[in-house]
Amino acid sequence: MKKVLTLGLVAAAVLISGCANKVPTYSNSPQNMRAVKTVASSSAPINIGKFTATNEGESKVMCRLATPVGTPDGVTFAKYIEDALSTELEMGNMIDAKSKITIAGNLDSIYGSTVLGNAYWEFKLKVTSSNGKSFDVTSRYDYESSFTAYSACSEMQRSYLPAVQELVNKIVTNPQFPELLK
Repeated sequence: MKKVLTLGLVAAAVLISGCANKVPTYSNSPQNMRAVKTVASSSAPINIGKFTATNEGESKVMCRLATPVGTPDGVTFAKYIEDALSTELEMGNMIDAKSKITIAGNLDSIYGSTVLGNAYWEFKLKVTSSNGKSFDVTSRYDYESSFTAYSACSEMQRSYLPAVQELVNKIVTNPQFPELLK
């Protein structure tokens, strides 16, 4: 009887607790590499500063009030975006820790929706330069969702990486970006 009760409690704990869906580690995109090389051809290397967030410390969102979708190793969403931009610029030989120009940012908001027919990630970010210039970026990445929570949350998790790649692309292709580098 004791074993049955223990097994029942373990099974209930597993069923009640949601599993965390971790988004993939960032990897650069060919589209962003082309965009960075275009910018790099007419700019000096820069430094990447800290990215902050209005909701400081945020590293996961709840998917359908059941399952958290979070970043690898619990890094904040702002740090994930900082690392993504740094990765792309590093691949384009645009990073120099000794540069007088430092680019930073503030993640004003992040939102993930899994509504069937209207699933998306949306970011609102302010990109700033140590030269005093800045601009705002809003990026929305739409993806397919599902009726079932398990599939919808899995797709939400998988779509975060391309959503951030698109955000980085909107940063480096923004007509105001070169002004931040001077």
